Amino acid sequence: MDRVSGRAVEMKRICWLIVAALLGACTPAPQFIDGTGNNLSLSALTGKPLLVNYFAPWCAPCLREMPLLAALHREGQIGVIAINYDPASPGELAELARRHQIAVPLMVPLDEASLPFPRPGALPTSYLLDSEGKLKQTLVGELDQQQIEMLRAAASSLSH
Repeated sequence: MDRVSGRAVEMKRICWLIVAALLGACTPAPQFIDGTGNNLSLSALTGKPLLVNYFAPWCAPCLREMPLLAALHREGQIGVIAINYDPASPGELAELARRHQIAVPLMVPLDEASLPFPRPGALPTSYLLDSEGKLKQTLVGELDQQQIEMLRAAASSLSH
């Protein structure tokens, strides 16, 4: 039986680390399902800053900030999506949007563990991602007009 040198073992380890890194880089972008049942990838939302807002219909501050988020979304400088904190079907998302007049796209992540931010411990929580989908800022609590202005100002530095 041949002995393998320490150097050969180390080279093998390095090769496996490279393979693991390459496979990790090939991991598909996180996926969402929207209120119409369509799948959408987080990578499809890149190209401009994105504000990902976690909300729940039982959370009064969440519902109060929705008109501000809708206005920000309509402006188009920053993309805005809202993730229902509780599990929901596409039909339930559509009903939530209708019942609460939510004018931003409602989503449910298919695999929350693959998102570039943690599931929040408090609601509402918003995550600001840059144009490449990297987390830049976490905002916990109800957004107000001053924070929306700060987001608008930050958006230009986060775009390509």
